[in-house]
Amino acid sequence: MRTVTNLVSAVGDIVNRLTLPGREKKQLETDILRLLIAVEEKTISEQAAAIREEARGNWLQRSWRPIVMLVFTVIVLAGTFLNLPILSDTSRFWDLLEIGLGGYIIGRGGEQLVSSLFKRSQK
Repeated sequence: MRTVTNLVSAVGDIVNRLTLPGREKKQLETDILRLLIAVEEKTISEQAAAIREEARGNWLQRSWRPIVMLVFTVIVLAGTFLNLPILSDTSRFWDLLEIGLGGYIIGRGGEQLVSSLFKRSQK
């Protein structure tokens, strides 16, 4: 913001040094400032689009938790029909599944809570 203010001030100083009638000086200054505003708006909209694109993320970023939980489900279902050593009572798989479920539920609930609070604060 400070850069824009300095730029506007510099434009005003340059226009004031010109040997033109007052009306033409004002018109020239207005035209230059409109051009600067248009360039600034374009830059801001491009930056906002880039930020929105980054925030949206890709498919894998949005889907990794459901994929992990589906893999855990497939392992447990396969264990009901097959003798898998990963599902033995001494296996750490059950600890991992417990952590995964807790993290999934708490993480997803936290995301929903934050998004609902953010939507409320925007109103």
